[in-house]
Amino acid sequence: MVQRTDAELVALARCGDKQAFSCLIERYQPIAFRFARSLVVQSDTAQDLVQEAFLQAYLSLDRLRKVNYFQSWLCGIVLNLCRSHLRHQKVTLLSFEEIMGGLQVDVNPFMTISPDPMKIAEEQELYGLVLEAVNALSPKNRTATLLFYFEQLTLHQIAACLGISMTAVKGRLHKARRQLKAQLSLLYMNTNTNTNAITLKPQRSNAMIKVTIADIVPYPSPEQDNPDSYVVVLWDETNRQFLPIWVGLWSGETITQSLNDTSLPRPMTFQLMANLLSTASIEIESVQITVVQENTYYATVSLGCGEQIQSVDARPSDAIALALQMNRPIYVAQALMEQQGIKVPSDIENFPLARGLTHLKTKQAEQLAEHQAWQEGIASEEAEISKRVERLMAFLLGRD
Repeated sequence: MVQRTDAELVALARCGDKQAFSCLIERYQPIAFRFARSLVVQSDTAQDLVQEAFLQAYLSLDRLRKVNYFQSWLCGIVLNLCRSHLRHQKVTLLSFEEIMGGLQVDVNPFMTISPDPMKIAEEQELYGLVLEAVNALSPKNRTATLLFYFEQLTLHQIAACLGISMTAVKGRLHKARRQLKAQLSLLYMNTNTNTNAITLKPQRSNAMIKVTIADIVPYPSPEQDNPDSYVVVLWDETNRQFLPIWVGLWSGETITQSLNDTSLPRPMTFQLMANLLSTASIEIESVQITVVQENTYYATVSLGCGEQIQSVDARPSDAIALALQMNRPIYVAQALMEQQGIKVPSDIENFPLARGLTHLKTKQAEQLAEHQAWQEGIASEEAEISKRVERLMAFLLGRD
């Protein structure tokens, strides 16, 4: 049984041979554990996730289309379980969303708007060409390429997954890139000879589109009592399109407070920044969301001091929060909006509905009422304690 290939073992396991699947477990458990351990700090947690991955693999064997790729398929299951585990951790002080200050959003959980069919066809055609070129690679180079570019694993994680050195991973990726460059360059030239060629968009000017904040939505869903991040929705009213940006928990709550005009007893961070700028006679002209690179948005803040105007790099979450504090306009680059913006269908008239902001405002009011009730309870207890102390003192002093 040990001498059989992965494809043979998978076929036997599908027929109910438990020994065959046990052989797959013995063969790939060390690799799966090293891979999980590179993603999860705790050894016990990594072991539990690997066991869960094997259970899911056993229950989903019929879904494995290419039986020769059991190892890559199993590592994909481990990766998803580790990501899900890390995602549900309660520690959000230095979350990735908070650090980057503005990430791209998968709009599927929030919207049901159908994308452009022509755009889908072009993307599927391009995806098919790329996938065909990747499938033409050798098995070792193909596996490394899929893990690096499709699964977005690091070199260290790929090395742990495949049980090889990082130098070997770099070598496989270098060979794969060189082969893909040759194949895809030829495919691109052939594609552009057709009338339906996929062409690069011409460079746009630096035109900016003025936007407003249409909504802010808790993630993973408004019904969750403790969201771990927020989605800020920027609205282009003229062209009826919006741009969702994923921000961290603390940034989202700060923006929500500004949108709801929540008064706080002491100035928080962005209120302090606004006060400092005003004291120094520095005006914010505007903030601009300019580009997106590797799923992260970038912004700039234009500052005016006298006749001089300076641009400062900023995270979108910080720039938006500061613009709200100082009541300054927010702009999005036209090229960025055309690339990432989402059109609202003409049959939807009242968009945006601001449902997320309404939900947050109601929740905030409920929390404020609970806090006031708690304070009143504390005050009542303190009054009762004061009366008891007065009665005790009166008794001790003979004044009762």
